[in-house]
Amino acid sequence: MLRLVLAIAAAIAAPVFAPAPAGAEPPPLLRSHFDLPVTIDGQSLRLEAMEVRPRGAGPFPLAVIAHGKASGEDGRRGQSVVGLTAQAASFARRGFVAVAAMRRGYGASQGRYSESDGSCEATRYRQASRTGAKDLAAIIAGAATRPGVDRSRVVVAGESVGGITALALASMPPSGVLGVINFAGGRGHDPKTGTVCQKEKLIDTIRAFGAAGRLPTLWVYAENDRSFEPALARSMHQAYAEAGGRGELVMLGPIPRNGHAVFAQGEPAWTRPVDDFLRKLGLPTQQVGRRPAEPPNLGPNGKAAFQQYAASSYPFKAFATAPTGSFAWAASMRSMGEARRQALATCQRSAPACELSSQQADIEDR
Repeated sequence: MLRLVLAIAAAIAAPVFAPAPAGAEPPPLLRSHFDLPVTIDGQSLRLEAMEVRPRGAGPFPLAVIAHGKASGEDGRRGQSVVGLTAQAASFARRGFVAVAAMRRGYGASQGRYSESDGSCEATRYRQASRTGAKDLAAIIAGAATRPGVDRSRVVVAGESVGGITALALASMPPSGVLGVINFAGGRGHDPKTGTVCQKEKLIDTIRAFGAAGRLPTLWVYAENDRSFEPALARSMHQAYAEAGGRGELVMLGPIPRNGHAVFAQGEPAWTRPVDDFLRKLGLPTQQVGRRPAEPPNLGPNGKAAFQQYAASSYPFKAFATAPTGSFAWAASMRSMGEARRQALATCQRSAPACELSSQQADIEDR
């Protein structure tokens, strides 16, 4: 699971408190949480879901976000759509209604978990991925009924296990799905050993999906992915392409902390290839967003930190400074209050007089 709060602190800058101006424009995006009704294998279920959309009536194209997998039953049930806010917001800023839903056996969703990879000695990558794709198809069908959605223009973006699930879906795509983006996709990574069980079986699974692939796909990985290293990513893509699958691989440089989090944390690096892919599908691309004003008198380290703060794709963020030159910033998927508290707390470890000098909320909950 990705951490919901990021914070960076240092001691260099001269601060100015800049409160949000009166009458400021409302956040450009709206977020809602709900139970999504779906039918899977004839069974009616409700899945934990979240939508992030632009303001306005639409119609907007649909982006469905497919999540990864935490280890163990408790880990899977501890997952939440809130952890996909940054990913959903990235597409909502481009003009999509972005919907994320927990598949069966994850989070608060109903239904029995049926995506087990099996044991390391007896993997079941293909079956698990196809089962997940069945859930994903049901999520697309449910999301397509949301108000203001253009069901004829759908893109699916998945990360980690969600990425390979999206590739499985590309071999049996529902109506309206135009393309798939695979962010750091794969299965079978064992966090205890740091290795992938039966890599050849994983490559064979990807090869089968390529042979049946019917949609254009974009593959986005990072050089410092701790789950699926570049050599494995290239081997999977090569097998997919040689089998007849339509896919472009983009290998990005290192992403801070862990390249496996490339979807949530690497947007500045993946914006160009993703927008090129969306453009080819006739879908909207990155729109000019609000850029926070840099506090005056920042030194080199403060300026570098503020650039990171401004570039963060997290929807709630705050930057704090103090007269002593200390500064810190934090970004949250949950709320503006969480970002403010974390930024101030981190800054105040170095200087008690810290105050917020910049804050930005891109999302309004409803």
